[in-house]
Amino acid sequence: MSQKLQAQGAWSRLRRVCFVPGVLRGGGQSLKRGVLAIALGLCLPIVLVCAPADTVPPQSHLTCAVQAPGGNWDAAAQWIAGLSDGAFSSALSPEQHVAWANFANLSNADWAKLRNQYLDHIDAWRSRNLSKAPSRETAFYPFGGPDAANLLTFFPNARDYILLGLEPAGCVPSAIADYSPDYFAALRRSLSSVVASGFFKTDDMRRDVTHSDLNGVLPLLLFLISRSGYSIADVAPIGIISTGAVVSPASFPKVETSGVTIQFSDPRHGVRTLRYFSVNLDDGPLKNKPGTMAYLNGLPNTITLVKAASYLMHKPNFSSIRGTVLSKSRLVVEEDSGIPYRYFDQAGWDVRLFGAYFEPIELFRNWNQADLKSAYSTGTGVQPLDFAIGYRHKDQSNLLVAVRKGN
Repeated sequence: MSQKLQAQGAWSRLRRVCFVPGVLRGGGQSLKRGVLAIALGLCLPIVLVCAPADTVPPQSHLTCAVQAPGGNWDAAAQWIAGLSDGAFSSALSPEQHVAWANFANLSNADWAKLRNQYLDHIDAWRSRNLSKAPSRETAFYPFGGPDAANLLTFFPNARDYILLGLEPAGCVPSAIADYSPDYFAALRRSLSSVVASGFFKTDDMRRDVTHSDLNGVLPLLLFLISRSGYSIADVAPIGIISTGAVVSPASFPKVETSGVTIQFSDPRHGVRTLRYFSVNLDDGPLKNKPGTMAYLNGLPNTITLVKAASYLMHKPNFSSIRGTVLSKSRLVVEEDSGIPYRYFDQAGWDVRLFGAYFEPIELFRNWNQADLKSAYSTGTGVQPLDFAIGYRHKDQSNLLVAVRKGN
């Protein structure tokens, strides 16, 4: 690379990353070059810290495992969720006491906001509109990431839960000392988008989960399940092997798709199971994972939630997961970023529409559905929707409920 291009790149990065004051943004080129030489020397450490995460990924210093600190998963989950520090209080430093107390107070407010804006409305809507729909099946949430709270709210009576996301399942710190103020700050930051918007944003998740001490989505799952009112009975790493079986990686070190299983309970339902798998659902990567495809094709009847799915199943290269959802689901609850409306033909599905249909936001403007717009504008029986879901605000959100005929 020429010296001129190097200087231009350094200049661009300095302005973008270090937010150099106005003296560097004005004046002649000679002044810029002179100040740049000084500023680069002073600012280089900041460049390394503040650069985009995928440029200089930080290395975690934590010892991390799928193992409960203190040996009790429910106590650990309550602590990670900001609900109780009773099991760990005597082992915490004064700094950790203050950090956790602050995290707990902020998490209480965040959870109240999530419930008031989304979850309580979903729960009431479900009671009115899904009371006669299948409910005891396996609840399936492709493209859901670690969003256990929404899945549990839409389908509180399911026996098993399966979530699929891009992010690794990960682990939690093994040592109490590693639950530092920075760790709890990273945990709260990773939850910010679901609190604000009701869903996890892919780019935020990549930054917050894979480039921080969180080391995966496990702490988020523990937070959301515990905050939803459940006790954690056990957590274990799992994997899918080439035959499609779900196994312990301790017995089969070479797994095709990694994940984690969480057993949780409440007094009404007893112990149930949630499985999270880290997998790219694009047809290309899936073709290289025959065991994962066998696992998905071998799922029992499901009740399926699809939301904030980036319109991926509108694309031809997501035909495999689209086919899995259509073939396995007895019930599908989705907004328009899920499976296109045309796939729910009247011969095979009873379809109900809620809310209002607006064209997708600018980011997804290519995925407008004229037939769905027509169904909303000319069809009878469209019912109101009093909460936001997906990428739209409350008055512009929609839901489709499809129940397979003959089941």
